[in-house]
Amino acid sequence: MRVFLIAVTFLTRLPFPAPNEVTQKEFTSSQRCYPLIGLILGLFLLFTALFLHPYYSPLIVAALILIEELLLTGGLHMDGFMDSMDALWSARTPERMLEIMKDSRVGSFGALSAIAMLVLKFSLLAEVCRAGSYLTLLIMPMLSRWMFLIGVIFFPYARKSGLGQGFHEDLKQTPWFFLIEGICSLALAIYLLHWAGLMGFLFSFLFLLYFTRKTSKLLGGLTGDLYGASIELSELLFLLGAAPFIQH
Repeated sequence: MRVFLIAVTFLTRLPFPAPNEVTQKEFTSSQRCYPLIGLILGLFLLFTALFLHPYYSPLIVAALILIEELLLTGGLHMDGFMDSMDALWSARTPERMLEIMKDSRVGSFGALSAIAMLVLKFSLLAEVCRAGSYLTLLIMPMLSRWMFLIGVIFFPYARKSGLGQGFHEDLKQTPWFFLIEGICSLALAIYLLHWAGLMGFLFSFLFLLYFTRKTSKLLGGLTGDLYGASIELSELLFLLGAAPFIQH
């Protein structure tokens, strides 16, 4: 229960009591609960969409869902995405890119990337709402919080310290847990969404594997910001892969 509370208070702004004196080992172990936290977030999005759809158009529901997710997560992953894009689009040396990622200020590359991300995600959410495929909203955050673990388990951490330090070593010791969570997530996606679930999973998985591999090779590893970026990209790519197969 303590590990779950560490995960939910870190990844969300839900009003759960925050555990005291969290150790590094407890924090890194809490990543095993991340798909479950994603499922909880998905339930919020699903019930919100079901409540709103009789009263509002799909465009308005999609906009409110997008805002709700940002509020529920406190923009944590979007912040990592913007910092990552500022660094990766800067065309600087790997050392300078890592410095740019640590800068809390948002640059033009990060801002433009966030705008593009949100516009495309809004459009895809509107398509989901128009088709009435609200279970997609349940699966999307769950899968993304498993998908980002691809980068954690297969590639090293680029810094000597940071919030993501220890994630890689922890998962290396228990790869079976990562595999079981992935199989269960994929099975649930296929069961609820059929072809849309399978294609969304594959689209997100393959792109994220390419992205993390290429980025790790460039920087000598990944960072906490890149983990956040992976979650945002995974959600977007899941929607992008699933959208053509959503049954209207």
